[in-house]
Amino acid sequence: MNIVIIASVALIAAVLSIVLKQYKPEYSLFISIAAGILIFLSVIAVIEPIISFIGELTDMAGLEGVYGEVLIKALAICYITQLACDCCKDAGENAIAGKLQIAGKIAVLLIALPMFKSLVEIVTGLINL
Repeated sequence: MNIVIIASVALIAAVLSIVLKQYKPEYSLFISIAAGILIFLSVIAVIEPIISFIGELTDMAGLEGVYGEVLIKALAICYITQLACDCCKDAGENAIAGKLQIAGKIAVLLIALPMFKSLVEIVTGLINL
């Protein structure tokens, strides 16, 4: 991942969006969304080493693969939700962005529930000793 290229794309899209906003505001929004998706996809393309490293860490710690899987899913939900919220805010839909943030938080909580259940089982097992 070359951050200079990604930053250049972002700056060019921002300038182009500002210029087009004066003449064709509807095209400005599309450029902003397209740039966001392009940047997101370029980051996704190089995420495999991070996922491998998280897997190695959970293996070294002796944890089940479920914990690393929950962490990766939670991170993916957070990034996707943030991208969608930013797009909604760019479009001037702050109310929708707020509801989307709540939905993202609930989605993270839902995938973490099995982990919370196992934590409660461990704690109750320790208390009963």
